[in-house]
Amino acid sequence: MLKLIKISALLTVAILLNSCVSENKEADAAPKNLKEDTAKISTKQKYIGTTDASWKHCYDTFKGQGKIVMLNLLKYKPMADYTGMTVSNTQKDKTGKETYQYYLKQVEKIFENTKVGNILYYGESQDFLIGPEDEKWDAVILVEYASLDVFVDFVKSEAYQKVTGHRKASLEDSRLLPASNVTPNEVGN
Repeated sequence: MLKLIKISALLTVAILLNSCVSENKEADAAPKNLKEDTAKISTKQKYIGTTDASWKHCYDTFKGQGKIVMLNLLKYKPMADYTGMTVSNTQKDKTGKETYQYYLKQVEKIFENTKVGNILYYGESQDFLIGPEDEKWDAVILVEYASLDVFVDFVKSEAYQKVTGHRKASLEDSRLLPASNVTPNEVGN
């Protein structure tokens, strides 16, 4: 039951992060045409990999926190793109979804052999219940690691490096949100 509460809390956090809207009264007072023009401007960037700054911030935030859960939001490419990568013929001409599922099976094998991670949840996504109508994700995954150091070692491992290209080939966009373990007693009063 506690695990279900944690998963529910993580999904709630992700939804809230993606649906934050300013409640600034001055913005509401803007002329209607200015609001409409602003709404047409898209500043959404696509993310597949990390940056040095995001790694540093993650490490500084979660080092020594114990278990860490990674919330993954995924948007698949219509067709996998292996440009610049060597790949077997069996992976050519696959959809992004098929390629990601192949990648995920390889990651599960690594987890089975090394016990470094655990996929808590994987499911196809739909429209937000709370969130922007124009933002769509194809899948949601929750992966638990014993610690941030375990996650870092996993990502750097030779076994993972052999399969990570399939992730890049399959995804159009993604989000990876780390969260530390919080018990109900630690939640603010």
